[in-house]
Amino acid sequence: MTFIPKPQVKKVNKFTPTRPAFRNRQYGSEFNEWELNILKDFSYAKKSTNPSVSGTVVYDGKLGRNRFLLIPAAHLPQDYCICECPDDVKIPANLSYVTVTGQKRVFYDYWEIMIDSIAPAKIRIPIEPDIDFKEFQEQLFLQWGGISSPLRELLAFEFVSSPPMLNFGQSGGLNITIYDATNRNQTSKLLEYFYNIMPPDIALGKSGSLAIPELATEQPLSPFTWRFRSFNADKPLNHNLATFLDRRRSRKFSEVSIGLGSRRKQPKSLYDPPVRLVDQPTILPDEVEMRRMHFEPPLEVTKYIVTMQMLFPTIGNTLEDLNSTLEKAGQKVLDIAEKYDVPQAVRQHGLFDANYYGRPQSMLRLALSSARSQQIQTVDNDLVSKAFEDFYAKNFETIFEAWEDMFTVKGVEMVSLNEADRQILKYIAEKQTNEYGVGYRILSERFENSYSEYDLKSSLQRLRDAGKIREPTYNVYKAIPLE
Repeated sequence: MTFIPKPQVKKVNKFTPTRPAFRNRQYGSEFNEWELNILKDFSYAKKSTNPSVSGTVVYDGKLGRNRFLLIPAAHLPQDYCICECPDDVKIPANLSYVTVTGQKRVFYDYWEIMIDSIAPAKIRIPIEPDIDFKEFQEQLFLQWGGISSPLRELLAFEFVSSPPMLNFGQSGGLNITIYDATNRNQTSKLLEYFYNIMPPDIALGKSGSLAIPELATEQPLSPFTWRFRSFNADKPLNHNLATFLDRRRSRKFSEVSIGLGSRRKQPKSLYDPPVRLVDQPTILPDEVEMRRMHFEPPLEVTKYIVTMQMLFPTIGNTLEDLNSTLEKAGQKVLDIAEKYDVPQAVRQHGLFDANYYGRPQSMLRLALSSARSQQIQTVDNDLVSKAFEDFYAKNFETIFEAWEDMFTVKGVEMVSLNEADRQILKYIAEKQTNEYGVGYRILSERFENSYSEYDLKSSLQRLRDAGKIREPTYNVYKAIPLE
């Protein structure tokens, strides 16, 4: 009898994509054109005998009290100069962008710039992405089908991000909760995909280091200014996450975008923190699918993200412009509740929070992200209105159709008002005009003999929670008309 051996099945190695580099980029294709120009200018400037070099300061005292590094830009440690200051020249702040002038001092195997002067500077090279926003979306969703507007833009805006809102002491970024209508847990797959498409050092928010062989040491580098994080919206939000979503403050990053993913089709209620605290809740429709494709994460995604963090559009040109735009944005929130005939008792919550720190700020973040994606420097009321119509209002229409049963008075938490609340509400309603509300200082003077500052602030908080008043700008209040 002849035995035929069992054929050997060749084991196929699982495809593991190589995630794009960031700190260690070295090939021209890995950089934007504007980054290559910055690197070229830096390299050329430092070759002079009496160099005048512009770049970002890296200083933490590790190289000595009078020494610091100058690198081409905060995210470009591919080149550097060692700089040394005389005792009468103050070292600039870490990560500040400056122009240094001085003399080369050559040692046995390296050289330094002995500083004569340091001046604040700005990057003069025009900063523009190599691809436009539409092309970026195509690269970002290369492996996904069924994601259409406005969901497509909202998800992409998380990576465009929005600049810090310095007037409110808040970090930038855009936060979105994604609910799943597919019944296939596609939200977690999408968020994992987003994580894997980014360079690890950006995804993990890690600090880097730069080897300085001349001094036989390494210089720590700050992490990239923007970070994307994802969490499970079906689990209770931990205290740190809830606090960040509420206050938008980060010590380590100037911009943080957060994606929350849920297996459910809708939230538990309008009080649910993943709905109440984020800029926008969205829904993955049933037709969304993840295509089976083997490909390396496109470099264009990383290059585009880097470029966006270098652009800083603003709301108008003055604080008055900002407050005016916030008030108009608040009115749009009230108008959309009116349009969909949402009961008055429901209008005080989450999606209809018309206070300046609620949905109006979320609307401004959308407008800032949209401006960034178009390389627009100043956001005016027209752009805010367009962002509202194209993204906010269209997304709300989808949500309202899917969750219509939630927009009822059923289960609404009622807040009881006492006599002080009623007196304060009456005064605000009487003194406000169509254009102006009533400021906290006026309220404090009016009721200083009746209530303590604590009682007055507590009463205003209860009135806001009850949907009786709103705060269109900081410490300015308006009564909300009854139906």
